[in-house]
Amino acid sequence: MRNNQIFLNKMFMIDYKISEFFYEKLMDRLDIVYIIDAISHLINLFFIFYIIFFINFSYIFLFTISTAITYLLKLIVNRKRPYYYFDKRFAILVYENHSFPSEHTIVAILSFIITGNILVLITPILRIITLKHWLSDAIFSIILSFVFYYFFSSIINFYGLFNQLIGFLI
Repeated sequence: MRNNQIFLNKMFMIDYKISEFFYEKLMDRLDIVYIIDAISHLINLFFIFYIIFFINFSYIFLFTISTAITYLLKLIVNRKRPYYYFDKRFAILVYENHSFPSEHTIVAILSFIITGNILVLITPILRIITLKHWLSDAIFSIILSFVFYYFFSSIINFYGLFNQLIGFLI
């Protein structure tokens, strides 16, 4: 158990140092923080709409399910966001105790997996820069995104095969 505590303390120190670095760079530039934050929201919204309306509407279920699970995890973990430790003026459009996991990162990585467009990968970085998430939030959210996608893909493939079988039998 002691090794787990040491690992978690080291991980938190890395998270803290990264957030501290960005805080020192942006503490007097809140206008930039708000602009960056708006950009991260707009990028995610653009890709969600693009995927749903131009690629495959059924991905709406992937985004809905992943959002629901993410918010449930946020309520369970109840981790404070980085800005809580530095400057609450960085708070915009977020809840104080809901840092882990990162919904924006999950949506961004799912969008990347679906579209292959690297532009969407800037979102997790922007969320860390604006002190909305710790680095470990983003890393875990990346892993969770792949789990969501592969689980969703297996359901869709099963459903597609099921429909083909029924169509073949009828």
